[in-house]
Parts: sequence; C-alpha cells; structure tokens
Amino acid sequence: MSRTVSACLLALLLAASCMRTEHNGKETIDLVVSIAGNPESPDRLMLESLSKVPANGDIYILGAPRTCGLIGESFLANDSFDNVRARLFSDGLKDFAGETFALVEDAEFSPYSEFVELNGGDALRELSVRLALSSLRDKCNASIYDIEGNEAKARAKMLILADPWMLNGGKFDIDTLFSLTSCRVPVISPQELLIEAAFAGEKKYFNVGMMCDSAYVGTGVYHSIYEAGAAKYDIMGTRYFEAASSGDEGHRLAAFLDRYSESGKDEPLDVLLVDDWSVDKEALMQELALIRDYTREEFMRYGKMISPDFTIFSSAELTMHYCYRKLRALSLFTHRIAFPDMRVYTIKPQPGGSKLQFLLIPSENVQG
Repeated sequence: MSRTVSACLLALLLAASCMRTEHNGKETIDLVVSIAGNPESPDRLMLESLSKVPANGDIYILGAPRTCGLIGESFLANDSFDNVRARLFSDGLKDFAGETFALVEDAEFSPYSEFVELNGGDALRELSVRLALSSLRDKCNASIYDIEGNEAKARAKMLILADPWMLNGGKFDIDTLFSLTSCRVPVISPQELLIEAAFAGEKKYFNVGMMCDSAYVGTGVYHSIYEAGAAKYDIMGTRYFEAASSGDEGHRLAAFLDRYSESGKDEPLDVLLVDDWSVDKEALMQELALIRDYTREEFMRYGKMISPDFTIFSSAELTMHYCYRKLRALSLFTHRIAFPDMRVYTIKPQPGGSKLQFLLIPSENVQG
C-alpha cells in the first residue's frame, strides 16, 4: 500500500481534521492511512467512539518500565493545586485523587534507540501508534494464552508518552490518526512541553542546557527534539548542551554546571530543561538561590555560568500541571473520593504476529 493518500483526498482529510500547521507536508505511516481510510476498521470505529472522552477512563503512561514508574509515582504524590479553585498551592489533598494511572511498561521493545534506523524510523512510529491503540481499547489479554484479548479494562482518557524517542517517533502519527477519526483523547509529550516552555512564550531562551537520564545522553534524541523545536518556533542562533543528572540531591545543578565548564563552553546558560522525573525541581531552585547568594564563596564560580534571568523548567512539573488543567478544562476528573491509584500492564510478543504486534497483559497475570 502506498504511504500517501491521493493529493485530493489528503487535502480534504487535512481540512476536515484541522491538523496542526507544523505537521503540514509530513507523511504519516501505512498503519494510520489503513485505519483512517477504512470505514469498517474496528480501530477506526473504536477511535470514532471516543469523540466524547469517557471521564471514567484511566490516564495511560506509555514507555520503558523505569520511566513509566517514575512518572506514575510522581502523579500519585502530586499536590500542587487547591482543588476547589485550581490555584497553585497545596491544599493537603492529592491533585489526582480518584484517578487511576495505567502504566504500559514496555520491556519488550525498549530502549527505543534501537528503532531509530529500523525501516527508516517507521518501526518506532508504528509501535507508538499500536501502544496508543492498545490503551484506548476496552479489552486486554488475560495472559499470554489469551490471544484474542478477553479481559475487560478501562479505556484511556489521556495518554502520556513517557519516552523522549516517542515525540519525534510517533506522536505526529498518533495526532494524525486521532484527528482524522475525531478521537478527542489528549496526547501529552513531556518533552514537547519543555520545548514550548523554552521557545513558545514571550521570553525566548537562546543558550539551552538539557539535564536528562544518563541512558539518553549522547544518543541524539534530545538534540533532535531541540533542533525541531527551534525550527518550529523560528528561533535562530541558539546553542545547546546536554548532560546527565548526577550528584547528590542539593548538588545536581553544580554538577551539571561542572560538566558544562569541562566541555569548554563559557557563555552563560539562559535556561535549564530538566527531563528526569527523579530530579526534584525544588532542590534545584534552592541550589540556584545559593549560587546567586554572592556571600557563599563555594558557589561563586558558578555564577558566571548562568545569565541573570536564568530559568529552570522541569518536564515533571510542566506535565503534571498541564494534565491537571486539561482534565479540569474538559471535565474529565472522576470526582471519586479516593486516593489516586495505579495499574501496571506488561507488553509481551504476540505469537504468530508481526514483529510489532504484542499482547497487553495485567502485570499480576504475567508468569515468570
């Protein structure tokens, strides 16, 4: 099957779907074209049924097990808002009380760096779409022996793409498929929110630092996200540096600036983007206050490495705030009187299926 729809049909589909302008001209993958172009496709019918998002659905987090776990635990513990008026201060009640977070822990295909060159990058894009579709269905597989998928589960009312590889390797295709089928389930990328924070507002940041998990340093994934973001927002003359989050709590900013200095760079950083959910932003802010305290001799050497209006953005904070406000704006909170909860699903290969087809099994049902 051709990977493109005819020019006339595609123009009509794009006009009807109000696709975001930054995606114009980019081809989607065969799987998306196949589902969107077949009125009888079970997946298309399922997606069309989600033109109204179910408030009783779960919030699904998709990606590698460690990252999914960190994100899930962060959401369970979060208390940033006054839940009556949605003002930013803690009220002693968990922000996501009554919600269930469903972790789709993909130990089968991750780390996704191995998919970047596979089939021209389309393999990761297809996998991301299939992970999203599995989250939207109301059935999963009871065990490795339940090939058809007979166990009931909650559908997704929100998707969080946990892995940075998914932003440039699948989110476009998920957005395209949802748009063409009128599916209104929000799809969130923490890394996309970071780039928007740095480049989309009135204040633009030109010397960018990225603090991330050591597993991603040097892979090129964050640099590609940064470059795509700078191009999207027409930011010229920017500079970029990345390093792993390291050091003890309370010294991670200093450790990052040490790496920056060791790299030979000397221009002050304007912004630090943090995409590691194990890093406490509040601890970074406290450390920043010490660096700006010119009576503290031990921190004075770091002051020249940051600009006067140096800012820190955390994907954890941005994502949890965005999701809270989105659920509230769309009236998608369950309003159950209960602590937030978490479910975990495991990915297993589908016997006899293609390389990218899999079973979605509740973790408690997985043997071995």
